[in-house]
Amino acid sequence: MTKKAFLLLPVLLLSVFTLTGCVTTRNIQGKPIMSTKVDKIINGVTTLSQIVSMFGPPHSTSKNPLTPGEVTYKYRFYYHKYVHMGGEILTSSTRKYGQKLDVVIKNGTVIAHSFTTRGNTSLKKILKKHKIHD
Repeated sequence: MTKKAFLLLPVLLLSVFTLTGCVTTRNIQGKPIMSTKVDKIINGVTTLSQIVSMFGPPHSTSKNPLTPGEVTYKYRFYYHKYVHMGGEILTSSTRKYGQKLDVVIKNGTVIAHSFTTRGNTSLKKILKKHKIHD
């Protein structure tokens, strides 16, 4: 490749990205899990009907064959924002946020629960910007 062609390559690539544009897409799955509601869960006291009343139907449920009679109710919320430049040439996930709530039920009562969040965006910003409410 000649020196002149080598110098024109960055200009050509920049032109391609500029002409094809930049698009932002969002992927939102589930319903936000409010920590104020999670704080109301009391192991050994809170019932299954109270969990469903607070959070709605679960994303999924699972049973462990080693602990018969126990069912784990799984609640999930995911938010991903992607920026696409140059069509699909360059795709970058710029913001990710996720919440997981697992509630273990035995005989209609919560015996254990765990709540985790991960990501680089505050939930308040997501809720405000996209008007997602309980």
